[in-house]
Amino acid sequence: MRKVRALFWGLVFAALIQGAAAIDLDVPTEIPDEPFDLRAARLEYTNETVIASGGVTGRFENVTVRADQITGNVQTGDLHMEGDIHFERGDIIWQGTELDFNYDTLTGDFGPSTLNFDPILMSVDQVERVSTNEYMLQGASFTTCPKDHPHFHVRAKEARLVDEEYLIAKGVTVYVGHVPVFYVPYWRQKLTKSIITFQAGYGSEWGAYALIKATIPWNDYFESITDVNLYSKRGIGLGQGFAWNYPNAVGELSGFYLNDQAPYTTFDSPSAKELIDNERYRLKFENLQYFTDTLYLNTKFSYLSDPAVVEEFFKAEYRQDAQPENYLSFVYGNTYIGTEAFANLRLNDFYSNTDRLQYRLDMYRTRIPGTPFYLESENAIADLERVYAQTNSAVATPPSYASVRGDSMNTLSLPQRWGFLSLVPRASYRATYYTESVAGGEELRQIPGAGMEMSLQATKVLSERERWYGKGLQHKVEPYADYIYQNTDVATNALYQFDDVDKLHDENKVQIGLRNVLQTKRDNRVSRFIDLDLYTFYLIDDQNTGNTFDSLFVNARMPLTKRTMIDLEGEIDWNNGTVPYFDTRFSYDNGDWILGLEHLYREPWKQSLWTPRFSLYPESKFSIEGYARFDDRQRDLEEIASIVYMNYCCMRYGLGYHYYGEGDQRIMFSIGLSAFPQARVSSGF
Repeated sequence: MRKVRALFWGLVFAALIQGAAAIDLDVPTEIPDEPFDLRAARLEYTNETVIASGGVTGRFENVTVRADQITGNVQTGDLHMEGDIHFERGDIIWQGTELDFNYDTLTGDFGPSTLNFDPILMSVDQVERVSTNEYMLQGASFTTCPKDHPHFHVRAKEARLVDEEYLIAKGVTVYVGHVPVFYVPYWRQKLTKSIITFQAGYGSEWGAYALIKATIPWNDYFESITDVNLYSKRGIGLGQGFAWNYPNAVGELSGFYLNDQAPYTTFDSPSAKELIDNERYRLKFENLQYFTDTLYLNTKFSYLSDPAVVEEFFKAEYRQDAQPENYLSFVYGNTYIGTEAFANLRLNDFYSNTDRLQYRLDMYRTRIPGTPFYLESENAIADLERVYAQTNSAVATPPSYASVRGDSMNTLSLPQRWGFLSLVPRASYRATYYTESVAGGEELRQIPGAGMEMSLQATKVLSERERWYGKGLQHKVEPYADYIYQNTDVATNALYQFDDVDKLHDENKVQIGLRNVLQTKRDNRVSRFIDLDLYTFYLIDDQNTGNTFDSLFVNARMPLTKRTMIDLEGEIDWNNGTVPYFDTRFSYDNGDWILGLEHLYREPWKQSLWTPRFSLYPESKFSIEGYARFDDRQRDLEEIASIVYMNYCCMRYGLGYHYYGEGDQRIMFSIGLSAFPQARVSSGF
């Protein structure tokens, strides 16, 4: 209070000096050192009240004010402003005709006002500042549109503005033009986040459609997400979700339901009709809960009405995860050990799955006290069951099989360094116990092993000059070799197959590799220019393949410039002259142009898939995005999409086309707020 009072006295003092210049009063010529400045054409001071009038401008602390007249009481700290008032505090711009404010309590009554919280504009019938961080608003309208007649606005009977960041409102109606389209009794909105998004169009599977999404925050960490999806061919789809992002927990719970009027539009085979009916739904739950930095619980579950509901109504998710996972993972780790309790159970019987209840305890490579040896141990016990999809009553489902499996892998190593050469000899022993096997009864598989890692490293500065890739160039080369030997006493065909543990077999080979790293300096930081790893295996035991060497494997990450990235990963079988697998990814981003191209080649699938994508001028008035998937081996255009966006006033309009293959195509029209372009309902690519 003393600071506020002193500041107010300083304002009065400054105003008196300004007035003295006009009427020749005898006042001190030095101004106290306070962060203020007050100017007015006329000033009067009587009975501890100061009256400044005639183009009053003031600056104090982080507030600037303009008004026709300001009246202040030094003892009470009250200020009364009249006329054309302009009030700025940080990012807030307030305009009105009358303002009562108390600098001791930092409260006041602002009257009819216009507030600017970029990008939100507010028009309020009555504003009252009830505390240092809270305003009470009566009859508030807010929008991002600067026009006198905005394209959209939201009207609230009563609202509270908290911390100049959150709006908590009652009786809220959303208007498009003058038409009310949405009402909620309670609303909590972060001013920097979008509220509602809309997309409409026509699709061969859906007919004419409209997708409406409303996101309503309940507090700083929790929000409600409501979807209303209208399909002329399929009916009305309703979705309700809740998302949370607490300091120690991030997750989502959502549901979707549609009484499908044409459930066999896409899939009409007899087997599909046995699994699909009019009731289409999905329930999804995801949560990552941190108890400490090294103790967390990760959960993910999806329950579906049929195997096609995600593909038909959530295509973007389907491309990422064709078969939704259901698991619970409880993890703890420290410097020495990592442990996990894991459960994966099938919730939908139209999928195949390996149901698993597993506990795992691993000890990281740790030095044995009093010795030069290091021990590493991986241990797991699991109750496993392989279950198959039940998709057609006319086709027999393969029988399931199950076993309890205990697996322990222990490795003893002795790291050494001989000059420039690093050597790590090791010996290992793996034992895996099954309660059930293919022949019936128990089975114990034992795999003793041995090996030796060898590597060396050499570095040379190639250049200290600044080039297109950066400043200076250093080459680091690392040749390495790893001898691998293991001998199993049980063949894989005698064991039930659940995962890679059951596929282990005899090995006697040497991995030979060469890693090359080129480093440069960008923005005064050491950066990789090229990181290329090439390796193969010399086959001492060729497993009856007749080959001396295995395939050549390539793994490269090459950030050629700050904007250009190339990734390579693949296998070249030089014995047969084939390429079993190769994935190449290229990206370029300079802000205005974002380009990407991926080529995936997989010989066993006879697939050569090209995936270009681009985004041009994303921050401009007009922008365009595009995406495609084309298999040149099959001459099959699997997918292509493009959408053009236009920012007009406060709105962002999108018009696009999306072809999903097999005759499924859509024309899309979307509307969002240009202030929140990331929140628009996109085409899904």
